[in-house]
Amino acid sequence: MSVYTDVFERKEVKYRLGAEQVRALAGALEGRMVPDAYGRTRVTSLYLDTPNRALIDRSLEKPLYKEKLRLRAYGTPAPDGLVFIELKKKFEGIVYKRRVGCSYRAARAYVAGTPYERACARFPLADHEAAVESCSPRSLQIAAEIDQFRARHKPLMPSMYIACERVAYAPALDVAGEPHADVPPDLRITFDEAIAYRDLFASVPAPPDAPSAYVPLLGAGEAVMEIKASGPFPLWLVHALDECRVYPTSFSKYGEAYRACSNAPRPRPVNVRAEAKAERLAATLHAARPRHLSAPIHHLKKGGRCA
Repeated sequence: MSVYTDVFERKEVKYRLGAEQVRALAGALEGRMVPDAYGRTRVTSLYLDTPNRALIDRSLEKPLYKEKLRLRAYGTPAPDGLVFIELKKKFEGIVYKRRVGCSYRAARAYVAGTPYERACARFPLADHEAAVESCSPRSLQIAAEIDQFRARHKPLMPSMYIACERVAYAPALDVAGEPHADVPPDLRITFDEAIAYRDLFASVPAPPDAPSAYVPLLGAGEAVMEIKASGPFPLWLVHALDECRVYPTSFSKYGEAYRACSNAPRPRPVNVRAEAKAERLAATLHAARPRHLSAPIHHLKKGGRCA
């Protein structure tokens, strides 16, 4: 049994919200969805890229297929605490994520060039079950895929830290342990606030502990909401989005940080409100059965994250 979910295939839709919209949508979730067991968590991601940042540069061109590699930590990881190395791909609007979990020291050694299995053996996780999972055949297969990605795009190096404060919502369960009838069991909604970046390519990088080490990307009270689902949105959620006048937006944290520190051009603004509304209603009322994951479904135990 897996300690954490290592494969995702789902649609992820982002929305940039003002402070009032954040409060309204959080209220719309009451009774159907609740914050997960982790509550408010600081999420830190270290993105890897080429010396000229070719990966994020291509991603901002909005190609049909794009991919990123990052190291992600929830909270402040101890040297032997669990972090994830994630290969994230997007094709025709569907996000595919493959990740391995290992200790923070092992992840840093792997990023620096130590083979994955050797790094895990040298710096094992404190949790024995998670340590065994980190070197399971399945994890080694995913690590091999990450190695292939690194070989295609080498040399890769740490490019940007992105941090945020996240609250993740999952379906509320009744006394029988079942979700509300009109809430898909795999529906996840996250609110990311205080999104900020630290540019590792800066000519004079700020010290890691300096108050100004991270540069904010959002205004006070703003948040980026992300809806993650393998099928159509439920009708109550579509209505809540319409009532709050919330519309999908393209917001890549790494992409926005790259634009902010490099003056990269922004795409032309597009009025997507009417189109997005029609698309959401059509998907809700007429969609076929939800997509099924191509990989086995693993039960979450300690360390599980909806990411």
